[in-house]
Amino acid sequence: MVIFLKVKIKDIAQLANVSISTVSRVINNSKPVNDDVRKRVLEAIKQTNYRSNVIGLETDKANTQLIGVIIPQNSNTVLDDFNVGIRDLADLYGYDIMVGLTDGSAESEQHYLKMFQRMGTEGNIFVGSIPNHEHLEIIRSSNTPCVLVGQQSQVDTIPSVHLDNITASYEAVTYLIQKGHRKIAMIRGSGDNAVGGDRYKGYLQALMDAGITLRKEWVVESAMAVEDGSDAMRRIMDSGELPTAVFCSTDWMAVGAMNHLIDNGLRVPADVAVFGFDNSFIASIVRPKLSSVEYSGTEIGMTATRTLIKLIKGETVVPHHANVAHYLAIRESTG
Repeated sequence: MVIFLKVKIKDIAQLANVSISTVSRVINNSKPVNDDVRKRVLEAIKQTNYRSNVIGLETDKANTQLIGVIIPQNSNTVLDDFNVGIRDLADLYGYDIMVGLTDGSAESEQHYLKMFQRMGTEGNIFVGSIPNHEHLEIIRSSNTPCVLVGQQSQVDTIPSVHLDNITASYEAVTYLIQKGHRKIAMIRGSGDNAVGGDRYKGYLQALMDAGITLRKEWVVESAMAVEDGSDAMRRIMDSGELPTAVFCSTDWMAVGAMNHLIDNGLRVPADVAVFGFDNSFIASIVRPKLSSVEYSGTEIGMTATRTLIKLIKGETVVPHHANVAHYLAIRESTG
């Protein structure tokens, strides 16, 4: 059981300067809410680390339901936001959560899937990777509903909640093109997941639509830490001609790229513009402030949990792919 200090729904309403009913609509996704209002409510939830039980519902501890969450052990604040959203909705509907922190390896993920099966979780949320054949066999054998977070599901029986990574990346690179850049590099995640594959596809499509030839030496695969972004930027610079802009799969990569550029006497954005992804807290505190793709990880977590609870309760009509909104947060690093 996750134990935490409770904040009442009226406190969220006061902080976001909205009515209690509006907060309820955002949490339950019961009625349409203006995007700006929704963002204020989600930010208030995040700031207060809000948790609440449904008003008037006394949860019988003996009948407490359990949801399993598999998530990489990472300092990535986007994953933290996913977790906040999952916990918010789970507690709201009287569910406890059991979190399995993995190292991102398939073996670790499968270990927790089997453990959750033994523990009798009512459903599981799988964050951050694409389930392989072994994962799917465990999920099927447990006969337990599962929702994939952060990746687009390729399995009919497993719905997913994510943002449209291809479109978001396309829009970010198109923005750079509209600013006059034709020499645009990319530091991309490895593999064919959302961070590696989908964000690269958006970058590639934006170049193609603008009639810009892809330069393979300007596309470098990287892990996601700051030092990895720095090393990737070094490799791009060592390739010969310097690009005028770099699009990165994560903010942490982007910060590493900016560090390497500045350490080598170059100016951001005067010499090279840099665009990140995820709008992590670091984007607004680094100097120059980082332009980034913004979306709500908290909303993704909440939507995934809402979907899972519907499946647990026997509802069969749920969206197979649920997208959350994204925005371009334009700051100093792109001029």
